Amino acid sequence: MDLVLKQRLLAAGALAVALFAGWQIAQGSLGLVLAMMALGLLILATFLLRVDPDALVAGAVIVGYLVGNRGFAQLHPPNLPLLPGELALGLGLACGAWRWARSHTVPIRRDSLNAALLVWIAISAVQLPLNFMEFGLLAVRDFAMVYYATFFFLGQAWAESDSSRRWLTGSLSVGLALTVPVFAAFLRWPEFFTSRLLVAGNPLIFVKSDVAGSFMAGGAFWFAERFTRTRRPGWFALCGLGVVGVAASNSRAAVVALAGGLLWLVVLRAWRIAGTITACFAVGLAGLAIHAAITKQPFTQTPFYRIYESAASITDLQNNRTYLAADLGDKPDNNQFRLIWWRTVVEETWADGRFFGLGFGADLAADFLRVYYADTAEDFSARSPHNFMLSVFGRTGLVGFATLLVVLFAMIARTRLAGRESLQANQPDSALAPWLLVWAIFTAACFGVVLEGPMGAIVFWITLGMANAWTQRTASTTAIEEAAEPVAALPAGAR
Repeated sequence: MDLVLKQRLLAAGALAVALFAGWQIAQGSLGLVLAMMALGLLILATFLLRVDPDALVAGAVIVGYLVGNRGFAQLHPPNLPLLPGELALGLGLACGAWRWARSHTVPIRRDSLNAALLVWIAISAVQLPLNFMEFGLLAVRDFAMVYYATFFFLGQAWAESDSSRRWLTGSLSVGLALTVPVFAAFLRWPEFFTSRLLVAGNPLIFVKSDVAGSFMAGGAFWFAERFTRTRRPGWFALCGLGVVGVAASNSRAAVVALAGGLLWLVVLRAWRIAGTITACFAVGLAGLAIHAAITKQPFTQTPFYRIYESAASITDLQNNRTYLAADLGDKPDNNQFRLIWWRTVVEETWADGRFFGLGFGADLAADFLRVYYADTAEDFSARSPHNFMLSVFGRTGLVGFATLLVVLFAMIARTRLAGRESLQANQPDSALAPWLLVWAIFTAACFGVVLEGPMGAIVFWITLGMANAWTQRTASTTAIEEAAEPVAALPAGAR
């Protein structure tokens, strides 16, 4: 097409859009105008950053969930129930389908993790129509914990593009770095966030402690791994901030996530990363000990003693301890809350839906409420038993649960591979950091409502997909280098 003609067509199109936008504003209708502005900004950012538009949106959504948590998750355009996660998923599938059709590829890789995850999604999807007929939209709402796994395949595809991978890892770094200060600000000035920092009447930031705690634990490992590779003090400071955030979060699931990550470092013999985490913990603990020694408040009311009792309460299953720190008396009761709910879910599912579960939309809290709140009319809206594995068992029975176990075994195998490849000398890039973040989130999900909602699930599945693609790429590069070494060692005439 002639260049002048192309310029005239573009100018005419821009003029038509401007006139239409002006007419909409004059009519007082801003929804479509805002959508057009957002589309224009997305196109401009795509051009300037050289990143695919769906990856750009995914990065923004990651930062939103890491920082805004439940508040960001509830944002949607006026009169349109299109939430950020569903927007990112729809755009990712649309843009991905276009790219895959042009390149004649699919976003699925031939490895055990891809295969096991596809089977788990398929098994869950097969029973959804029947559950929808019985429970209606509640079935779709509960099925979200499965369709969020689609982000795994999108994240895997995004990670194969250098520009998209850099954008997403940068988004994770920014979001994880902001998690602790935003969480601290939310605790200090909750009224500002819930009453003033609003978008269409909803809080932009509303932090959920178990989700934020898992992010802070994962962030500690994310930044510790970067510090061991680069030796930049900023990464060490962010790692320490994550450890302090876990201690201050009052989320015992986050403490368990931190301990689980350290166990992984021991298994992988990643001593330098483990040493960085331990050093951050020791420095923070020493600071709290000094504060407890010099402050005028009673020792039992200091943060140092509170952290001790909070950690000790994890194993207090029979409520045998007496707690002196403020607001810790309910921790043993919280242990019973989980244990009784877990037991009732297992018993009910085993009795009524042993192989295929109770279905998406079934009320997994009904029997628990009859046991735990037998004498009170408790207003209870939670739908997950605070354990992702038991949510899967309750919804899909032994078949879905066993398939998810295969997914976990595949994750374990891929993590070990990533650890072996990433800890080699002179490795310029590492697949281990995303795996450590993934395991921190998953561990916390076994003690809280993390992967059933978009806040934790979307970050988890995108990071898992990136980690898997990153591992495959690192392993392939290492294999090529190892194959080339014998050839390079031969005399020139023998090659």
